[in-house]
Amino acid sequence: MLERLKASHEIIGDVRGRGLMQAIELVSDRKTKVPATQETAEIFELTREHGLIVSKSGANKNILRMVPPMCLQLEDVAVVEQALTRCFEAY
Repeated sequence: MLERLKASHEIIGDVRGRGLMQAIELVSDRKTKVPATQETAEIFELTREHGLIVSKSGANKNILRMVPPMCLQLEDVAVVEQALTRCFEAY
């Protein structure tokens, strides 16, 4: 799911994670990896408005981290993907 988002939104410089813990690194430029700090703050607020619980992390606060509950079901993943897509639409 996160790889699909990365393919659609230039602001996403990298996605990574292990198990259910996933991270989305936001950058101003994919080649230089300049952190998109302000945009991350704006998108962070949008995630809250769309009912998602994420945190900001990283030295530049340009990484959105998600740690969903263990009871996550496949149907929930689709809802999260739709919400994230709406959050990234303007970027």
